[in-house]
Amino acid sequence: MLRRIDHVGVVVADLAWHMRQLEGMGLDLGRSNDSDQSLARYYPCGDASVELIEARTPATRAERLGGAPARIEHIAFEVDDLAEVRERLTARGVGVTWPPFRSGPNLMIWTDEATSGGVQYQFLVPAERHPG
Repeated sequence: MLRRIDHVGVVVADLAWHMRQLEGMGLDLGRSNDSDQSLARYYPCGDASVELIEARTPATRAERLGGAPARIEHIAFEVDDLAEVRERLTARGVGVTWPPFRSGPNLMIWTDEATSGGVQYQFLVPAERHPG
């Protein structure tokens, strides 16, 4: 079911500060993903990445970050089949977003942290392994 950890998503209040922090530790920016709701910067480390996320609006920032300067928001796993993941999780009483959401070329779903032990998990199928 799970292939590997793809990334750990960290919501931050000051994206530039955290980018300098990771770069100061020797990581290089791998890619960016910007949407209407957030700015995201991915820093690869081994086979996974740290995703820094800065919300674009005060409402989104309050929802995802609260008053903290940063918080780990989610752990993302690469999988082969999102429907299989959904079936397994819902059978265990875990709420899952559906249908899959497209972000860039990837398809993904998330758990509802209220039903997954207080942790939000993301599951994604990379573009090269899903049709269309």
